Amino acid sequence: MKLLTLPEQAVVKKDFGAIWSTKMVRNTMILVPVIMAVFLPVLYVAIICFVPSDQINGADQMLKLLPKEAAGYTLQQSMFYVMTNMICPMFFLMIPLMSSSVSAACSFVGEKERSTIETLLLTPMSLKSIFKAKVFGCIFLSAICTAISFVAFSIVISVGDILLQMPFFLNWNWLILIFLLAPAITVFGVVFMVLVSGKSKSYMESIQTSGYIVLPLILLFVGQFTGLFQLNALFLLLAAAVVIAADLLLWLFAARLFTPEKLLK
Repeated sequence: MKLLTLPEQAVVKKDFGAIWSTKMVRNTMILVPVIMAVFLPVLYVAIICFVPSDQINGADQMLKLLPKEAAGYTLQQSMFYVMTNMICPMFFLMIPLMSSSVSAACSFVGEKERSTIETLLLTPMSLKSIFKAKVFGCIFLSAICTAISFVAFSIVISVGDILLQMPFFLNWNWLILIFLLAPAITVFGVVFMVLVSGKSKSYMESIQTSGYIVLPLILLFVGQFTGLFQLNALFLLLAAAVVIAADLLLWLFAARLFTPEKLLK
């Protein structure tokens, strides 16, 4: 059984073309992964390997947050552990969040700006099929972007593991983040933008509104460095469960609001 019918696949291909031809969306989907998955990790690895530890501001405070399993590490190894398991996960989650939200904004709100939504509604496809094709297309595109980013990130961190003689970074935290939390956040970004698209008159307006969904990641980042909690496997599993539950509710709500009246506003 095919996930998408031929007409739905045609909508997905059309959206892919529109997303790639929109310069701002294309640049966002390229630059965010490059910065978060390659540039910043390379910068951190270089700082840890080549900058004297006593010249790194805030190193002492970060080392206090280390769990017991990192007690036997050297100072450089400890800094690398903090980067790999506490800093990079928050940066990496920005990739599925931003790629899903900007692609969904272009797919849904972009139809209004390009004045193509009327033509799409006149096709033999039902609203349910149009909604399904657009949502799945954005999810698929974001998943590809996230997967490629993780491969690039893994190469960078693996080089750091070799240089600092650390064990391979892929632990339970990262497995849960990649296979549960990142997909859940991808779906959340798409359905959130579907809800926003009904009230947004332009692509830029919807992107500005989507800035609110970044706040939870910022709070997570601040929370762990203030000692409120640690990003362990149980915490990430609970976070994934919460986001998945939110996805189901938002998906049902967004599907009900996906009406010609809302789309043609």
